[in-house]
Amino acid sequence: MDWTDTPRGRDRRERQAARPVPQQLPLLAPAQRALLRRWAGSDSPERRRSTLLAAIRGERIEDAEALSELLLREGWIARREQLVGGRWQWETLVWRELPRLQALLDVSSPRRRKDQRALQLAQAQDWLQARSDAVGADALDPDLLDELAAALAQLVQDTTLRPDLLAARLGLLRAVAAWHDDAAQGTRRDFALRAGGDTKALTQADWRWLESQFDLERLRIARFAPMLWLAGALRLQWQAQAVDLAPLHCLGLPLADVLRADAATGPARWWLIENRASFERQAQLRRPGLALAWLPGRPSLAWLQTMDRLLTLAPAPAWISADIDPAGVDIACTAGALWDQRGLDWVPHEMNASRLLDTAQHWPLNPHDHRLLDRLARRDTVPEALRALCDSMRQTGRKAEQEAWL
Repeated sequence: MDWTDTPRGRDRRERQAARPVPQQLPLLAPAQRALLRRWAGSDSPERRRSTLLAAIRGERIEDAEALSELLLREGWIARREQLVGGRWQWETLVWRELPRLQALLDVSSPRRRKDQRALQLAQAQDWLQARSDAVGADALDPDLLDELAAALAQLVQDTTLRPDLLAARLGLLRAVAAWHDDAAQGTRRDFALRAGGDTKALTQADWRWLESQFDLERLRIARFAPMLWLAGALRLQWQAQAVDLAPLHCLGLPLADVLRADAATGPARWWLIENRASFERQAQLRRPGLALAWLPGRPSLAWLQTMDRLLTLAPAPAWISADIDPAGVDIACTAGALWDQRGLDWVPHEMNASRLLDTAQHWPLNPHDHRLLDRLARRDTVPEALRALCDSMRQTGRKAEQEAWL
């Protein structure tokens, strides 16, 4: 065996095989491979003998010594040795090509984990920037980009997250975006099936993290079956069975059940209210001839189909009340299209410049708001009253939530 010995002082040397570092590992027994993975788990370029022997678990000291000899002969290491009693004893192992060895062993070292984390986050930031730059990326929900950016920023700050968990969280960001882009709606089990291939693919920790970063209900990811919340002057019938809402504060009915209704005693007017607290407050008043429906943010296709069924059974003009912000205007127009399609009148209610100027709220418009205002300005179907409200928002740079006055 040819060796290269480098003197390192009196009775000391550094020895290595006179050959290049191999491209592949030698044949290792399972116990040897397990011990070598522990030895190579640190990014330190050299390891003391005492430290390596302390990594022994089920192995014997003789096994560790044999592994050291094998690595030396194969060219993976150099050893620093001292002459004691006429015999050379090794004190320190020096890796000749640690990154290659770690890759062959599939060892996730601190350096590799750091590099992997940086790459994952850089790719996610590139993806989010491309999404932000895309035309119409926020068409369904302009708030989603803000939520995605905040969630990614939280992941950047959480340096304790394991690479596998980081990859899972980044995958959830993409899954939420895809769910939004497809205008999907359903239960949490439906989302889990799309995101992870199984209805139970997401853990409780995954759901807690999603809840902390996103308004899941707004994104139409419901805990249970989607509901239509109604109140006021409305009586629904299913053949001989009926539900009368007039004596009730409000009532949530599954969308599927409302779609099956075959008759209704209708109101003189519908009133759709976006803010849930405002809906419940107005429902408590029980005004004659007025039926109320909670408009859950950006309504899902299923919600719109169900409301359209009610208009078939009980056609009447409508008031529509949403937040005084660009998204609120867009939401009002989306719901109002159901009335437009049937030739029924609808008007925005408590959505005007006076309300905006009178409220104590001073929430500034963000870049997404301005982009949505631009799109609304180009849309011919926006009523003049809402177009004037958009102009007022642009001039003042403000928006507000309807709960402040309704």
